[in-house]
Amino acid sequence: IISSLNRHVKTHSDEKPHVCHLCLKAFRTATLLRNHVNAHTGTRPYKCCDCDMAFVTSGELARHRRYKHTLEKPFKCSICKYSSVEASKLKRHIRSHTGERPYACCLCSYASKDTYKLKRHMVTHSGRTSGVINPTSPGGL
Repeated sequence: IISSLNRHVKTHSDEKPHVCHLCLKAFRTATLLRNHVNAHTGTRPYKCCDCDMAFVTSGELARHRRYKHTLEKPFKCSICKYSSVEASKLKRHIRSHTGERPYACCLCSYASKDTYKLKRHMVTHSGRTSGVINPTSPGGL
């Protein structure tokens, strides 16, 4: 329990002591660095037991297995019958119930429930795609 608490505390720190020897990008954890280096080298240590696919991270493998093999949708909406393979898709779906639009255009009054729609909107401002305001996530949603 102590190690998981220490790991959690690190998520609130700006300290990034693990540095990639190939590009000098820094990371909070050794695991994040290892995944990053694997992406550089093309190493894919996480093999799917159901097909020939392999992945850089265990998370990518888990997502692949849910989409392609188990069809499991563990992320369930508490308001309706919607369920999803990914937590981020459930989070976006919940905004359809709450009306929350946390991604705001800095050039006009447009706001969106997801970054994709905001980026698409930004093109209307002279093809510009910068100026995206990321939300803070009160309530942990």
